Amino acid sequence: MKAIHILSLVPLFLFPGSLYADEAPSANIGLSGKLLTEMPLGPEFETTGNRHLRMRVLTVAKGGVVALHSHKDRPSVEYVMKGSATEFKDGVEKVYREGDVVRADHTTSHWWRNDTDGDLVILAVDIYQPE
Repeated sequence: MKAIHILSLVPLFLFPGSLYADEAPSANIGLSGKLLTEMPLGPEFETTGNRHLRMRVLTVAKGGVVALHSHKDRPSVEYVMKGSATEFKDGVEKVYREGDVVRADHTTSHWWRNDTDGDLVILAVDIYQPE
């Protein structure tokens, strides 16, 4: 019989249903954003309607998460400026580090966790429909 180290079970008791599982969070934790610029695309391209091009700096505090969200109708490109994060998408975990670029198209539905000892800083550029 295989022995189980009792300390390996601690996370199951202390954090049941926590972010250790593939359970996607429904709310952001430790996320803040700063809008750098935004411009309507309608005057530039008639077929874009009321969509806007937006550039933001997103900061996720140590241990924070960006909740599950979809990029349907909101494509984006993100550049990791500082720190590293794990992306959870389609049951797969992928780590992005400083200098990495992330693309999110209409098929992307994912969430993020900051795995660093400090802030995660991302430059995010997306096209979206203002409400």
